[in-house]
Amino acid sequence: MQLGRIVRDYDRAYQEALAFLSSRSEVVQTDQQVLAWEDGPSLLDLSTHLSEVLGSITIEQLNYLGAPYSLNPNRRSATIRVMRRLSRHRMIETVLRCWGANGPIAADAVNLPELLVSVAEQRGTYPIPSAMATALLVEYPDLDADAGMIIKAIVKTGYEHLWSIGFSELH
Repeated sequence: MQLGRIVRDYDRAYQEALAFLSSRSEVVQTDQQVLAWEDGPSLLDLSTHLSEVLGSITIEQLNYLGAPYSLNPNRRSATIRVMRRLSRHRMIETVLRCWGANGPIAADAVNLPELLVSVAEQRGTYPIPSAMATALLVEYPDLDADAGMIIKAIVKTGYEHLWSIGFSELH
């Protein structure tokens, strides 16, 4: 681990980030030098890898689940711009996990983006919320990956009803 080392070599940091992400997900490089991928490694996974291999690098996403997001902000370090998107199923699962962890959430909650990011960045597999997301998509096959619309669908269907479906899928 390169503790305390600030990486200023943008090209080296960008290439290492690209190699890490490409080994775990399909990555698209935009003409604005933004690394984009769907689901796959979290921003925290990328930041941890880069810190261990190179040192401190700023990871920045202009809109991550509704708000700007930055890891390791440092004006002196290289800044890698990224765009991690969540698939429709993963977004629904994230909203359901957020609801399960925080209780009912409002579609217009001021801190909704921060809540979603805190859940989306956690590692692990979550079989009950995944089954709940599948059940919600069966009921609303055209449901958009918009957090507000997902919350409204959860309210209509009932979180407890979805949870019972998710739990019964596993047992």
